[in-house]
Amino acid sequence: MKSSLRPLFRKVGLIFSLPLGLFCLGWLASCTVADRLIFMPQRPSYTADAPGLLRLTTDSGESIAAFHFPAAEGKPTILYSHGNAEDIGHSRKLYAALNQQGWGVLAYDYPGYGQSSGEPDEAACERAIDAAWHHLTTTAGVPAGQIVIMGRSVGSGPSVWLASHKDARALVLISPFTSTFAVMPPAHRILPGDRFPNLRRIRKLRTPLLVIHGENDRVIPIQHGRDLHGASPAERKSFVALKDTDHNDLYARELDRVVAEMRRFIDP
Repeated sequence: MKSSLRPLFRKVGLIFSLPLGLFCLGWLASCTVADRLIFMPQRPSYTADAPGLLRLTTDSGESIAAFHFPAAEGKPTILYSHGNAEDIGHSRKLYAALNQQGWGVLAYDYPGYGQSSGEPDEAACERAIDAAWHHLTTTAGVPAGQIVIMGRSVGSGPSVWLASHKDARALVLISPFTSTFAVMPPAHRILPGDRFPNLRRIRKLRTPLLVIHGENDRVIPIQHGRDLHGASPAERKSFVALKDTDHNDLYARELDRVVAEMRRFIDP
């Protein structure tokens, strides 16, 4: 009797497993599509033998490229996460302007960006910034209370994530989003698994917060920055709106203002 039921059980199993398998394949494909919409690595803007280039290693073995410009004595260090279509070679003017204040700067590339190995996704970016934090606090000996976490655009994602796990001096967000899917066209919001839920995370984050956003930002509307600032329970927080400034020209137009606002907030 049992042997006669086995073919029936196999058929029933196939009936249920086939749709489940197709669903899983579709879900994985959708995740891949979502990551390709979020992460857009370009051809590296710097070479593997660039002066001062560091190699950090994540817990999963990715090799992470980074630049570290040490701080003057007693000054904080900025841990910088860049936007989605650039690498650490594109922001040298920013590093110089920050370093001129006496602040240190550690800028790192996400997996798959610049000279970093691996593929970019949410978890990979979190591993990369964690490796950067580890380098600062161990190898470089920078106290956690002297590290300012700073992220621009998609870099706000790993920055908020790290701030929710570490006791940093402050969190600075430039043109941030409430989550990645919140800035996508409606047709793409049906994809599974939103990435970098900044708004949800920041509601529990008491780290001092500075948000700077361009009023004319057509990529990530300024309301995202306002919402993050409003949701933060931090006792000390500030929101700065930059007039006549879009997403991709913010540093070109207002770098001096960005540095001045950071100076007021970090070194009051």
